[in-house]
Amino acid sequence: MEIYAQDDVVRRYAAHLSADPELIRRASLQESGRIVRLPPQGEVLADVLDLSTANTTGTFKSWLMCLAVARYLRQERPLVLAQSSGNTANALAAYAAHTGLRAVVLHPPASRRRIAPRLADPDTVQFVEVDASEQRIKAVLAACAETLAVPVVPAPADQDEGNKLRAYFLRDAGNELGRWWDWHVQAMSSGYGPLGFYAGLREIRRTRSMPVPRFLGIQQEAVAPFVRALGGRTAAACDVPMLEPTLFRQTLDEDLVRRMRELCAYSHGTVRALTNHRYLELEPRAIALLREAGVTVTPGPDGTPRERAGLYSLAGTLDAIEQGLIRPGERALIVYTGGAAPAPTGTYQPHWRAHRDDACDIVARAVAELRSPGAG
Repeated sequence: MEIYAQDDVVRRYAAHLSADPELIRRASLQESGRIVRLPPQGEVLADVLDLSTANTTGTFKSWLMCLAVARYLRQERPLVLAQSSGNTANALAAYAAHTGLRAVVLHPPASRRRIAPRLADPDTVQFVEVDASEQRIKAVLAACAETLAVPVVPAPADQDEGNKLRAYFLRDAGNELGRWWDWHVQAMSSGYGPLGFYAGLREIRRTRSMPVPRFLGIQQEAVAPFVRALGGRTAAACDVPMLEPTLFRQTLDEDLVRRMRELCAYSHGTVRALTNHRYLELEPRAIALLREAGVTVTPGPDGTPRERAGLYSLAGTLDAIEQGLIRPGERALIVYTGGAAPAPTGTYQPHWRAHRDDACDIVARAVAELRSPGAG
């Protein structure tokens, strides 16, 4: 059951952002968010922060992309680069079509099924499928940005600012609902969502009192770098299949590890890995709970969930309740970050295909096409 919702989230809190409010207004696609209530789980009160279902792009990246795109709208014929496992690509394509921004988006082959053909159609966007590891694609992106003098979105500052809006959204939700949450649970890849949220909490707490929920980060068994970096226990994952490709980040830089360690200390939180066996055991229950509460869980062609990131948050919460980490009487807010977008119709084909050794040349060709007279 929906208990709280907002439309135009980014425009509503634009005064807390460094981007020009008028440019945010031009970029906006009515970025939304809502909270739904689940039945109590083992005497734990559970709510879901649904960041996907109500957004125009069908993804939780809408808030972030609105801000990131707005920063470039002062430029004449702005052009950017991006890398994505699906959600960022779809969101950026939607905002590019809306504003006239041009973008070249890199993605791995595994993400092809996540790209919506209707969003890939506008002539303002070129998609490059790169058959390489996540680490190699990031290296290609950085090299192309430098040699072609094209910025990468979202920038680290955009990640912090776009995600801190969650703190203001939840501040107002808590005021209206008359309660707060003891736990903030999210499945993680790079961790920018919770890092930005807790940065926003710190900002709010400079001028008013506000509780700090304990953070519980959830990672899948095959991709758990934060768990390892923070000294948690995880099984050797060399032969463990990845269940959710959007939770892809295998390697972390020292700054991300430092910031996550500080976040856990600040909130008295932790990061845990969920084994594939345990996740799959809990998945049917998680799907049923979400659907009964009105949260979309989109199936893929084989009937399994098309994206499992949001399901990992809920399954990790259910496991933490059964393990006694989240205790009876406490209230948990479960962040649903992906899986609500409708399955793409039609057949998506990337504009370009590249291998690790020729990717920079292919990206340069895609950029040249968008820079040519008449493009976009």
